[in-house]
Amino acid sequence: MTEPIHPVRIDINAPREMVFEMAAAVGGSLPDGPPHASELIRRDGNVLVVRFSAPAPFRFFGFLEEVTLRAPMRIDYRVLEGPLDHVVEWLELDEAGGVTTVTYAGEVGHRIPLVARFIAVPAYRWYMRRTLSALKAAAERRALRSRRHPRAAAG
Repeated sequence: MTEPIHPVRIDINAPREMVFEMAAAVGGSLPDGPPHASELIRRDGNVLVVRFSAPAPFRFFGFLEEVTLRAPMRIDYRVLEGPLDHVVEWLELDEAGGVTTVTYAGEVGHRIPLVARFIAVPAYRWYMRRTLSALKAAAERRALRSRRHPRAAAG
């Protein structure tokens, strides 16, 4: 049985292409973001296999994820190996008026359904709220000085 991870949304005053690049980066971390580590294992075009580890209640959990990049609109994540039986997540990026709305959602499953509902789902939402807040701060700082993704002049 799977449980939905209800959407977490944030508006970022930065170009979607730049936000996508930052969200898709492997191996770095965001200032003020939750602690984690990621390592690119393999890349085949827009499909990556990434070893990812993040803190969880009581210990550090590791995952092997397939990440599919659909620039600049979406990033799909599918856990191949990890402590949960099923994890599918995605980020959707929409831009309007120079503001990028990032929406995170997904679903998790565990052989003990209460683990998915009362531990995994709240942990994923907490982690992604922190991650998206850190992405917002970093992307907005970067947007102010970007030459590659210049902001449209306010008019």
